[in-house]
Amino acid sequence: MPLNGEPHGEVSGTEVLKGVPVLVVEDAWHVAMFMNSILEQLGMDVIGLTANASEARRLVAKQRPWIALVDINLKQDMAYDLVEELHDQGIRVIAVTGYPECPITLANTIGFVQKPFRRRELIAAMCAALGRRHRGRSNLA
Repeated sequence: MPLNGEPHGEVSGTEVLKGVPVLVVEDAWHVAMFMNSILEQLGMDVIGLTANASEARRLVAKQRPWIALVDINLKQDMAYDLVEELHDQGIRVIAVTGYPECPITLANTIGFVQKPFRRRELIAAMCAALGRRHRGRSNLA
């Protein structure tokens, strides 16, 4: 069944996403579940869904993701410090926000997705994140 009224036709090159560990930090449960569904359909390894920075840190310490989708505004708390910490650990951060422009320094993120978003926009951001080198690193591990 299509998500968000869109066909399941994949964005070209999505095979690169299979098995990639990803963390979702999102406080709107319906948005987190929508992202989780898309990521699992793509064969990604969702290591966790969380609505706060402290739980995100715990999940990262336990099982390090290659990519983190982070909502910038978590229950009136901005996730700037979390984004910086993840970036410093070499995790590719895609900022997710309802703001029309990314409210954080793009140097600490590898991508930006504005809510509401479509399936193809999330997939394109994920593929682009894996296609770019992060802080001069040539591999993801």
